[in-house]
Amino acid sequence: MRTTALAALSLAAAGAVLVPLATPASARPDKIVVNGPTYVYDQAYKDVKTKITVQRTKDTTSVLLQASGFPAEAAGKTFGVHVHVNPCGPKGEDAGPHYMNPDGSHDLPMEQMEIWLDVTVAKDGTGHSGDTVPWRVAKKAAGSVIIHALPTDPKTGGAGARNICTTVPF
Repeated sequence: MRTTALAALSLAAAGAVLVPLATPASARPDKIVVNGPTYVYDQAYKDVKTKITVQRTKDTTSVLLQASGFPAEAAGKTFGVHVHVNPCGPKGEDAGPHYMNPDGSHDLPMEQMEIWLDVTVAKDGTGHSGDTVPWRVAKKAAGSVIIHALPTDPKTGGAGARNICTTVPF
């Protein structure tokens, strides 16, 4: 170990660039960060800005939402936020249905089969939320995150109209 450290110091002094050993790709988290929204469907939310961060490991998927610019009348309200299967489009329905874990048992409650990020808006017009699920969303299996008009109904997963959509290249 001491010899390796001395050799590294000698190489560095000679102007060599030392590159640390790479972590195997299977052990590194897969991270995506997207700013949005891509489409606004309800003009009351035209000033909302989103930042979606997705981090996948071998066995988990975490999705974080940071949003700002909600109108004053949204303060204190909770909005359903879900991962959807398709990228955003000019119409809210273009994003398709909620993404569901294809390997999950259909006997599980909806909230364990989907990724829900319901957000409550603060007085300053911001909202932050996140969800980590014990399964990995496969590449290109999901395409967007939508902020809906209502809180998520835990029985049906419904959350009303689609207010804004951010395309996320899962």
